[in-house]
Amino acid sequence: MKKMQLAARWVLVTGASSGLGEEMARQLAQEYRANLILVARRADRLQALASRLESSAGIKCRVIAADLSVPADVERVYAEAMAVGSVQAVILNAGITHFGAHLEMPWTQFQTLLATNVTSVVRLATLFAPPLAALPQKGGIMVVSSMAGLLPVPYQSAYAGSKAFVTNFSLGLGQELRDDGVSVTVFSPGGIDTDMTRNSRLRYFENTVLLQDVVSCAREGLGAMVERRALHVPGALNRTQLFFSRFVPRSTVAQIARSAYRKALAAN
Repeated sequence: MKKMQLAARWVLVTGASSGLGEEMARQLAQEYRANLILVARRADRLQALASRLESSAGIKCRVIAADLSVPADVERVYAEAMAVGSVQAVILNAGITHFGAHLEMPWTQFQTLLATNVTSVVRLATLFAPPLAALPQKGGIMVVSSMAGLLPVPYQSAYAGSKAFVTNFSLGLGQELRDDGVSVTVFSPGGIDTDMTRNSRLRYFENTVLLQDVVSCAREGLGAMVERRALHVPGALNRTQLFFSRFVPRSTVAQIARSAYRKALAAN
């Protein structure tokens, strides 16, 4: 497949109001000159971001305020995005986590996590695939997964399970769509230094090598999508950890993660 060209083309980004999604949006505008459809729950933050990017990069933005745990909002995101114009790429970045004992997680919170991390991803990928295939320059989908989708993570068990699902779903879907010319990129970062991390129990890992800076993480993800890679893990440390985990029983990997996360929980 040929590399995607994004200049003056519409790219949809979910979870765009903060963290990795916001940084991807910034780089798409500044470095790729893409027009942006920005999706998140917080309309005020989206509008502020859209104004900044339109002013600084000379691109066009549209804002869709939506809660992707709500099925009707997922359908509305697709309809409103298609009304904007031809969408060249879709970045499914929105996601939520639970850091703590799984049995302490309210069932309604698990349902919201599942709807956001899994159901909305599958639905939006399913909806956008046909119009992406119809483009002269075939489109692409990026699903932001996680290292937690490749390795077991105690105390983020539900989150890790949701990311394992979207990882395998997206890799399989990518093979199904190859003949249609649509690329599906699974982007699997580890911990990222963002406000969400700093303002949660995960701040225990702040200022350690375990958290990658958001700028370099976003840059690797966008590069992987444009080059139409099937799976990309950013950061040399993450790739090293993943490589050596192949030679260790998964139960041992889970025990090592359990030790680290128990320390983080005890520190809060």
